[in-house]
Amino acid sequence: MLRDEYPPFSWEPGEYPLLLEIPRPERQSRFRLFIRAFAIVPNYLVFYFVQFAWFFTTFISWFAILFTGRYPHGFFKFSVGVGRWYQRMAAYIYLLRDEYPPYSINADARPGNEVVSAIIGLPFLAAYVALSVLPLFGVFGGNTTVYSYLTPATISREHPTAKSGSLRLTLLSYDDNATSFDDFAVSGYKFVSFNVRGEKDGFFPAYFWPVFLTVKTCSGYNTSINASASAIPFRVFWRSGSEEATAYFEIPRTAAVCELSYFVGRGRIKFVFR
Repeated sequence: MLRDEYPPFSWEPGEYPLLLEIPRPERQSRFRLFIRAFAIVPNYLVFYFVQFAWFFTTFISWFAILFTGRYPHGFFKFSVGVGRWYQRMAAYIYLLRDEYPPYSINADARPGNEVVSAIIGLPFLAAYVALSVLPLFGVFGGNTTVYSYLTPATISREHPTAKSGSLRLTLLSYDDNATSFDDFAVSGYKFVSFNVRGEKDGFFPAYFWPVFLTVKTCSGYNTSINASASAIPFRVFWRSGSEEATAYFEIPRTAAVCELSYFVGRGRIKFVFR
């Protein structure tokens, strides 16, 4: 809401009252290519909290404009400054400038301390990467486990369980002619559903995402989960935890399910029906 004029579909300078100019540096630092990714992290973290204030001032300004037709001067100045801060970070991370962006919304602010920010940002970035990658070890380090000779009756009675890597999968129920409230099977097809519970079982964290489930009929028809008919949670289990999901599959009406598989990277959990 800083301007009423609609922005042009162009990146060229023109008559629009907002002009962004970034002077092209004659020469840039090779060393900074290796530190920008983690040096910018503290700047982003501080800016994240500044954005909260920006949201509230914009919310209040919406009503101010509605009733008075004017953007409050202080809020306008703050909003422009936040936009300025964001563009400085973008110029730095996208290699347009070498100067480290200041932790400030002021137009005359001096470049920030890149060395201190890099020292602070490195462990933050390392922790983020570790937390993102670590669950993969629990998922992609598995083997193939097969649980055979199942029937709908044994599923309800025994709740068969199989595991691969750090993920344990339990079948809770099976419906050979299911009804989904969110979707309808096309002509000649039907829905089958499996109620599945995923749990962590092992040292490493693990993902549980039912989109990795597939069904194979006895006639060789393969299909993945019907996303529009299923509520698909996504969970990362760290120390412990469990999550249940009902997965819907659309198969030919006369077909029967022979396999339910969950792909776990190099491994696979497979339930075989008779």
